[in-house]
Amino acid sequence: MRGQRKKPGRNFRAIQAKREEFANIVADPKAGLKPTTTGATEKSNVATYLQRPYDNAPQIAATIRDSVNKYGVLAKVIDYYQSLPTYNFAIKPILGNKVYDIDTVNMRNDYIDIAYALEQYNIKYYAPIFFRDTLIEGVTFYYKIEDSDGISFMKFPIEWCKIRGIENGVYRFMIDVTKFKQDFLTTLPEELQTAYEQYQNGNATDENSWYNNRYYFVSEKGVAFTFDSSALDYGGLAVSPFAGVLLDIMSVAQAKNNVDIKDGIDTTRILHSKIPVDNDGRILMTAKEAKVYDSAIRSRLPKGVVNVTTPTKLENVPLTNSGNTNALDTVKKSTEQLFFDVGTPAPLFGGDTTSANIVKTSIQKDANWVYTNLFPLLENYYNSEIAQVKTKGKVKWAIKFVRQTTFTLKDDVALQKDQLSYGGSRLNYLAANGFSPSEIVSQLSFEQQALGIDDLMIVKPTSNTISANEVSEQGRGRPETDNPTDDTDRLDGEK
Repeated sequence: MRGQRKKPGRNFRAIQAKREEFANIVADPKAGLKPTTTGATEKSNVATYLQRPYDNAPQIAATIRDSVNKYGVLAKVIDYYQSLPTYNFAIKPILGNKVYDIDTVNMRNDYIDIAYALEQYNIKYYAPIFFRDTLIEGVTFYYKIEDSDGISFMKFPIEWCKIRGIENGVYRFMIDVTKFKQDFLTTLPEELQTAYEQYQNGNATDENSWYNNRYYFVSEKGVAFTFDSSALDYGGLAVSPFAGVLLDIMSVAQAKNNVDIKDGIDTTRILHSKIPVDNDGRILMTAKEAKVYDSAIRSRLPKGVVNVTTPTKLENVPLTNSGNTNALDTVKKSTEQLFFDVGTPAPLFGGDTTSANIVKTSIQKDANWVYTNLFPLLENYYNSEIAQVKTKGKVKWAIKFVRQTTFTLKDDVALQKDQLSYGGSRLNYLAANGFSPSEIVSQLSFEQQALGIDDLMIVKPTSNTISANEVSEQGRGRPETDNPTDDTDRLDGEK
């Protein structure tokens, strides 16, 4: 009949199911990119993994990842390392071994172009993420995604990827396309979608682009980070620098469980109910009756009291101090051993110390580790990126992270300031104060040229700024007034 509404059929249900599937993908488009390996929960399993660490790299990474979420000590240590550097940086031209006639106009424009290009990488946001993830997992794999709004990075699970080589200090990786699934294939970069199509069509045979007919060599948009220099010797696999403390982490967890068991024993009371017997020891109550009485008593007992029904005298048996009385000491010693193995002083996190110099020296040691291991990785990667920026000049540019920490920031800035007296770099000094290259050229130029900031912020005369001629003319270093302030003196005779 015309105008009659049709009942929903199979086509409608199929469309609805497809829409629900699409909604799930849109709601969590990277669900297929999460790690699939489960971390170990038993100390014996961790010991087995550590016997052949590179063969069990994904399992070790998963265990450390779970430990960071479960155990506060390791989480705080990694937070400490992540927040140690300031991630301040400057850029400089590499003039080479030839004598260059500096073209001030072109060089200034080149500096602006490089500074703007680095601004798109949002270094102070992504660099700490790279650092933290690599500390936890041992090796991380990222793919650069760029559009008109900026640059972001897609991270791939370590189960999918392997380091394939190192180019100019930058680790490049290959990815197992058999891990891709149709439900999230459209969320992957176009390059990887094309690689998957080649694999599906049987064209994954080019030795310059493929390994073992399944691992695709990701272009220079892909980058890997690792602190394990043995990664290239073990098939592109790496382990975290914290892998060696996993056994101690498990020991601390086990010691804390023992404390809970001890507390449970110390607060437990046993109520012993007697079943009546005759002079010959024969029970005068059936098992069914005893069960009824036992259930009645149990239903009225407070928490922490356990009833036991037997043909004996009623007694209250305390279990105070029946557990391990040294459980808390075991936790303390296990935690101290964990900090010792990590190489970070416990006083940083509220532990006992006999000298503040121990903490200061340890921070310097940890900072040197960051300068030696993290900064070269980041500098090599960003240098490879800015080398692709087209500028009018032919001069090569490089980035350099300032060697300073958040814990010693005041002393580090003072050191840069002192170097200015001996011909040091003003750009490095501004970078040490937190100015990015784009801020240096944009903010400072705007203040001087547009706002005329020097005309607005005039230094008031003080005993430190007034000249000798002004002193002789006035007869004294500070002007006199009836309304004295911090920069003036009272009139003679005023109190």
